Parts: sequence; C-alpha cells; structure tokens
Amino acid sequence: MKKSYFFYKRLFDISFALFVLLFVFPIILGAVVWVLMISGFPVFFTQDRVGRKGKVFKIYKIRTMRKNAEKSGTTTHLNDDRVYSGVGILRKYKIDELPQLLNVLKGDMSIVGPRPTVQSDFELMNSKQKDRVGVKPGLTGLAQVNGNTNLSWPERIEYDLAYIKNLSFFNDLSIILQTVSLLVRSRIDSNPSKGGEW
Repeated sequence: MKKSYFFYKRLFDISFALFVLLFVFPIILGAVVWVLMISGFPVFFTQDRVGRKGKVFKIYKIRTMRKNAEKSGTTTHLNDDRVYSGVGILRKYKIDELPQLLNVLKGDMSIVGPRPTVQSDFELMNSKQKDRVGVKPGLTGLAQVNGNTNLSWPERIEYDLAYIKNLSFFNDLSIILQTVSLLVRSRIDSNPSKGGEW
C-alpha cells in the first residue's frame, strides 16, 4: 500500500499545488509588493530545513521578520519583536507560507506531513522522534490541526509519528479539510506575532 500511496500522493501534491497557485498568485504578488513598500529587500526568506530521510533543503517564505532575525533564534514566540510592523495579516492567515507551494512542486515537501524542522532542533531529537523524517514534510499536518504552537515540541512530534503510523488518503484529506476550516475561522495562531510557523 505504501508504495502506491506515495506515488498517488505525489500526483495529488503536484495537482493540488498548481491548482492553489492559480488562485493565490495575486495574493502572493500583493504580499510581495506590500513587503517591498514597508521593509524593502529581500522579500523572500530561505532557510535550511530537514526533509525526508534527513535530506536538507531550502524552504521558501515571504519575509515577515526584520533582516537577519534568524541570528537571534529560530523559534517564534508571543509578541516577537523581530516581526516588523504591518505584516500581522500575512502571518495570521499564513500568506507568508504560500511560497512553500514551490517546495511542494520541487518535491521537497508534500501538502500534508510533519512540519520541517531546522537541523539544530532535529539533532536534539531521540532516535524514535527522528522517525518523523520517514515521510516528506508538509505544509500542514496532524499536529497543526490539533493545537499547533499551543503544543509542546514532544507533543507535536507524537502527532507526527501518529500520522506516519496511519498513512492514508482519507487521513490526508481530513487534515486538509480541517486546515481549511481553521483558516476560515482564523483560529490557527490567531496572534499575528506568533503565527509565522506551522
């Protein structure tokens, strides 16, 4: 089942990413112009993340933090003063994450899967926790629809491992629908300064 699952999951990822990009491209373009106006270049932010089987790739985002903010840490927190004024809506509605659809098209990521972590956090995980890289990281995942940043890291990882243990198209579709529902209700990290990372 898993071999066919991954094959059809990849076909779905490509189709879904292209379909969504057709609709959100004007939103991405508007966000790019807005960031240019209030903060200048660079508009996009890239960072090394750990993907499937430990392969490192560059993740794409619209920059919503001050330049070189990553030097003071990789974890966002409540009232993070590295977030510059005027981008709260980009973070609240996850608009800053939309360029990751390109990561999906490239094959670095999937629509559904554990959120990709930075190498330093990955190295702190035990051998069981590192099993989360058995699948491609995703734009959204089981942890993101069950508390997201309200969960501790160990709790998030437990959800990731539970997802991997029960791979199915039904579960993927359920997570996508729950994600859409949460976004519509604006309940995913409703505090803008906290909501930059799924």
